[in-house]
Amino acid sequence: MKTPDLYIAGLGVHIPTVQDAREAVVLGLYDPEDHEFQGWTGAAVADGTSAPDMAVQAARQATERAGTHPHDLVLHIHASMHKQGPGGWPAQHYILRQVTDQDIPSYQVSQGCNGLIGSLELAACYLQAVPERAAALVTGADNLDTPHFNRWAALENGVLGDGASAVVLTRRPGFARLLSINSGSTAEVEERFRDEEFPPVTGRHAPDRSTAAAPLDEAISEAVGRQGELRTELALRTMAEADLDVGDITRVAHIFTGREGYLKGILDPMGLRAEQGLLEFGRGLGHMTVSDQIVGLNHLAETRQVGPGDHVLIVAHGGGVSITCAVVRIEYLPTWAMVPDRAPAAASRRR
Repeated sequence: MKTPDLYIAGLGVHIPTVQDAREAVVLGLYDPEDHEFQGWTGAAVADGTSAPDMAVQAARQATERAGTHPHDLVLHIHASMHKQGPGGWPAQHYILRQVTDQDIPSYQVSQGCNGLIGSLELAACYLQAVPERAAALVTGADNLDTPHFNRWAALENGVLGDGASAVVLTRRPGFARLLSINSGSTAEVEERFRDEEFPPVTGRHAPDRSTAAAPLDEAISEAVGRQGELRTELALRTMAEADLDVGDITRVAHIFTGREGYLKGILDPMGLRAEQGLLEFGRGLGHMTVSDQIVGLNHLAETRQVGPGDHVLIVAHGGGVSITCAVVRIEYLPTWAMVPDRAPAAASRRR
């Protein structure tokens, strides 16, 4: 979908203190062989700060950077993967209440780790539907610090980090222009996440790799492969709609999981290189569920790794099922992009 005259006016992120991976090894949380093989250096850990409260901080930063008056907002969407609070509590409305007193619609979206970027397309559609609609706020946050859950052992190809991010999408010119965005899904891959209780009767926490779904049979393996094909198709379509060739892409904002080979598996079919991504930066934070891509885009802008005329491809996928790709062009460097690299330093903590 082409998105004429839509801009990213502000980005906001909240990254908690980073726990050093070496300390996690000493504490028996992180397998030494996984640490050595995967190369993760840390994970952002929020402790007692709730996901909605982190989202509020990110939203306030994004709106302040955008110079957007809260009364200009016409839509709020909040994305998450993990539980946000008490059952039935509308976390999205809590976030909205802290940002504006306007009686605008506020929705919560669950699309796995693709939730925030997928919501960006929904926000773009909402703004384009009515010319008078000025600006939308999209937030995302998760705190995975749950009892009996080990963030250092939950993934086969990475570790999990906490954090939040926010985007203000506007019709008013901003520092980056959203040129195009497309979403899709490979619904058959849902079978991979079933467990022995199916059809489901009661809700459970997401399975970790020790309790995850049945082994991949041939049909599911084929579906997982098709997910990669669809991701490539969406990326190439999105670039084409933006009137760009692969060579016009400067950097890529992607999921913070895997080693170089995993990233190459995502980018090679698109004609892009792993070094255009953010592998080392992401390794210091962990996979921040819905926030990886916006945290990455914010990092590229803050550290001036992109500038006017550069194009950033955003690639997001959740659970192998939900996929969104977008292209943004940097129009100018915002005033907040005048700082040196400030990736959070690892801090010692006792758990």
